[in-house]
Order: sequence, then C-alpha cells, then structure tokens
Amino acid sequence: MWPLVLCTCGLGTTLLVSLPVENLLAWVLLLPLGGALAIGLVSSRAVSLHRNLALITTALTLVIALRLWATFVPLAPEPFQHVVGLAGGWSGLMWIRLEFGLDGLSLWMVLLTAFLMPLAVLCSWRTMENQSGPFMALLLVLETALLAAFTCLDLLGFYVLYESALLPMFLLIGLGGSRPRKVRAAYLLVIYTLIGSLAMLPCVLLMYSQAGTTSFELLANESWAHARQLVLWWGLFLAFAVKVPMMPLHLWLPEAHVEASTAGSVLLAGVLLKLGTYGFLRFSLPLLPYASAYYGPLVLCLSLIGLIYASLTTLRQVDLKKLVAYSSVAHMNMIVLAIFTGSDLGAIGAAFLMLAHGVASPALFLCVGAMYDRTHTKALKYLGGAATAMPLFSLFFFVFSLANMALPLTPNFVGEFLCLCSLFAHHGWVLIGACIGVILSAAYTMWAYARVVHGMPKTSALGALADLGRREVWTLLPLLALTLWWGLKPGIVLDQLSTGLWFWQQAALESYAATPWVLALL
Repeated sequence: MWPLVLCTCGLGTTLLVSLPVENLLAWVLLLPLGGALAIGLVSSRAVSLHRNLALITTALTLVIALRLWATFVPLAPEPFQHVVGLAGGWSGLMWIRLEFGLDGLSLWMVLLTAFLMPLAVLCSWRTMENQSGPFMALLLVLETALLAAFTCLDLLGFYVLYESALLPMFLLIGLGGSRPRKVRAAYLLVIYTLIGSLAMLPCVLLMYSQAGTTSFELLANESWAHARQLVLWWGLFLAFAVKVPMMPLHLWLPEAHVEASTAGSVLLAGVLLKLGTYGFLRFSLPLLPYASAYYGPLVLCLSLIGLIYASLTTLRQVDLKKLVAYSSVAHMNMIVLAIFTGSDLGAIGAAFLMLAHGVASPALFLCVGAMYDRTHTKALKYLGGAATAMPLFSLFFFVFSLANMALPLTPNFVGEFLCLCSLFAHHGWVLIGACIGVILSAAYTMWAYARVVHGMPKTSALGALADLGRREVWTLLPLLALTLWWGLKPGIVLDQLSTGLWFWQQAALESYAATPWVLALL
C-alpha cells in the first residue's frame, strides 16, 4: 500500500499546484464519477485494482477540496465562490441554469465528505471480495451525489441530487449488509426518505410558478406572502426531517446502521444525515423565514422530545452498533434545536456540531467495525476486556467516547456549548430538556465504554482479540487528529462558517423578531 500512498501524494501535490482555480469545483464534482466509470471498465476479478482506483480517486478529490479551502476568501463580497454552471431547458417551456458554488457552510460540508471517503474505502479494504467492483463504484457515485447536493445553488437541482443519493446508499446496504434483514433495512431507508422527500417537489414547483426560477439566490430575494410560506414550509420540513431524522420519522436509521457495512455506517452518520440539517440552514430558513419562525416552537418541541427519547432509548440498547446509531439521532436533534432558536449563534453552533458529529460518530462506527471483525458479534454481553488484549483500540475508543459525550477540549463540546448558549438566550425552558439530553449522553457513552473496554475478556472471544492492524490505525489517525485540532483550535472553522450563514443577518432574524407567537414565548 505504501507505494500507492507515495504515488498518490506526488500526483496530489502536482494537482494542488497546477490546476487552475476557476475549475477546481468542477474537478471535485466530476473526479469521483470518473473513478466510478474507470472501475466499471476494469475486469470484475481485479479486486486489488478496484480498491486502488477507489483510494486514488478519493484521495485526489480530497487534495483538490483542500485546494478549494486554501483559495476560499472568507470576507468576499459575493456570497458564493468557485461558481460553475450548466445551462439546460426544455423547448422554452422551462429554463433552468444549474449552478454549483461554495460559501462557508457548503465548503466545510464538501471538506467533510471528501475527508471521510478515503476512510470508507480503507475500512472496506478486506471486505466484499466477490463484489469489490460494484461496491467501490457505488461509494464513488455516492460521493459525487453528496458533493453536488452540498454545492448546488438551484432548488430543483438540489431536489434531484438529494433523491439521487438514496440509490447508491440503498445498494450499499444491500451489498454490504451482514444479516438477512439487510434487505428490509434498505427498503426502510428508501420508503421513509423517498416518501418524505416527495413532499418537497410540489413546493419547488409552486415556487417556480410564482418566481419563474428555481435559483436559490433569486428565490432568496423573492417576497413570499405569509400564508403561502406557511404552506410551502411543510413540504421542505417533511423532506429534511426524515433525513435528520426527527421523531417519529427516525425508525429507519437504527435498522439501516445495524445492517449496513462499516463504510455504509460511516457515510450514513458522517455525511448523509447532514443533508437534512443542511437543508434547514440552506433553504428552509432563508427562503421561508416567516414560516420558520411561526413553526419554530413546534419544531423545538419535536426536537426536544426526540433528543430525550433517543437518549433514553440508547441507555437500554444491548447492541453496540445500535447504541451508536441512537446516539446519532440524539445529537442530530440537538442540532435542529439550535437551528430553530432563530439566532446567528444557534446557526453557527449547529453547523459546527454537524461537523463535530461527522467526525466522532464515524470514528465510533469504525471502532465498532474493528471489534465486529474480531468477535463477529455486536452484542454487549459478549464484549469486554478490550483493555487487556487491545490497548491501542482502547485508546482510540476512549478518545472518541470522550468526544461523543462532549467533554471539554473536544469539538463536540464547542458545538454543544454554542447550541446551549443560543437556547439559554432565547428559550430557557428548552435549555432544561437539552441539558438532560447532555447528561444522558455522558451516561450511555460511559456505560458502553465500560462494557467494551473494562472487565475480563469473554472466553469465546479471547483468542480473537488482536489489536488494531496498520490499516485500521491509519484509518483512525486522521479522525483523531481532526478531533484534537477542532477541539483545541476551532476558530478557523467557526470564522468561515459565520460567513457562510450570511442570510441570518437578513430576513430570518427579522422574521423571528416580528412573529407574535415567538415573542410570546421569549
């Protein structure tokens, strides 16, 4: 693997210097798709070549994404940078200019996606021997759909890409699942998210019928009647709430996590769930600010119920992977709480917590996958004593458990602290429930860590508890470095996120301040 790594580093350095700045985003969007096509042209028996092509493609995409970050100007006068467009239409009936661009929020979501993809390839290195080609190609297609969704500046284009991410994830669960229930889990994912997303399509068409465009920048400047906003808001809310997921639309997520492969769980928790909260920040709040303020108390109640319910449910789990899955539900509901406080502090805290959760939760799933590869079980009653036989694994699991419970000096603490500050400033009664969720998060995380690491190894698993291999260490080390960096020095991320939430200084804050229902609750 080392010659491949050195070759990739050399090629990545060349691309980092030579590629023109104007086409960087186009390269990021098209390179994974080109890698998927290249894997499709290779013989199905060339398993090693499939893996190498996928790793090289994802690594180069990450390098170009880092070049995007290096050339990003935080205080630029235009809201979006590195804009690339594709014009298209149908015989004059409907003309759409599909554009992609970056602001502070979408930039960090692109970086998170590009960062997790090579790790997803590495953790699948020794699995899927018979179907490595389709599996690696699906990973790259999913990367293309996610990157395009996070950068799309057209509401109709975002809807198409939002739905397009379902198909590769459905197939990844079907191919990489570990039990016969994987088919049921894959269908639950599609049924829940597809039906919820369909509610967004009529809203997009209604917006087009009034504004004559689906461009985000033009729609953000459109003046929508309050009554119409109250109707349109529900379509966007249902589509994004299923993806978060919020109560009671969350049942598909634990099942999908348990049946998915480690790579599928890493991408599902790290990136795919963020499409819901990204949709709230990017589209619901700036396009429909009055409706977001009007329905804000309802969303706060649902998120608070989801946070406490998911935390209590996590405490009674006996499956380690399902425990981490329900923990993700609780943290995502905390993010929604902060988003709908109607403050710039809440929006920045929610965006940062999205990134922090996108590092800690995939790391925990990687640890669960490493344990499952050795013991072939995720049941907590059969686990224990990892500190005796797996000291390196125990160290990684300890650090990421601290991050999951939002201990100070971890990025989750920074994000949750900002979220709680926004709740304290605007909705004190919600803060009490959110603090209960934080306490429960520490309780179930410490309980799971104690069951896995401490005690004596079970006799049946004692011989299998070999410590982490070199590939597994190199998969977890980047996540550890990012956890330490964002926990100790989060300023650069927070500064760029604040420039990406430029719309909060416009209609959204004014609508929250002018809504009688919200004023009565403050």
